[in-house]
Amino acid sequence: MKKRDLLRFAALLCAALFLLTSCKKREEEEPAPSAEDKLKIGYASQGVTVIDDVDELQKAVDEAYEQSRQPGIGLQYMNDAYSEDGVNFDCSIGNPDNNEYDMFIAIYRDIEMNDLLYLSQLLRPGEKFEHITLDKPLDKGDHQVIVGFTQVVEEDGEQKIHAQIAITMNFHVS
Repeated sequence: MKKRDLLRFAALLCAALFLLTSCKKREEEEPAPSAEDKLKIGYASQGVTVIDDVDELQKAVDEAYEQSRQPGIGLQYMNDAYSEDGVNFDCSIGNPDNNEYDMFIAIYRDIEMNDLLYLSQLLRPGEKFEHITLDKPLDKGDHQVIVGFTQVVEEDGEQKIHAQIAITMNFHVS
């Protein structure tokens, strides 16, 4: 190497070392975030109204309280189901006897709940499935599926949804 090239190389090396050490010093100088700087949830600003009427506020509180007294949706299931052919599964999915309403289950392949694999008929409280047959097969392997539990109530001769909840289960095909 020529002397001029060595000088350029040395100058570049010095500049690089200077930048590295100055960046490191900045990182060391930054204080740790305080408790106030940690994640906070902000206040909603869209679609929010202020309740000026005390009677209206009390009515909303009373409705919320009454709704909270309604029985919730109890679940009964084992997290894993097993199959040898990808269609017939041994499982435990049911409507616990402490539920007040009949329910049906729906099993989906995808999180968007578009690819329906199975839809049951109603289960009375205290009934469960120990075996189900999917409408569409699953390939060999482990699959996380979405299982929707839907409680149904009859009002004015019509079946209506009372409550719904979705969970994930693991379906295994050997």
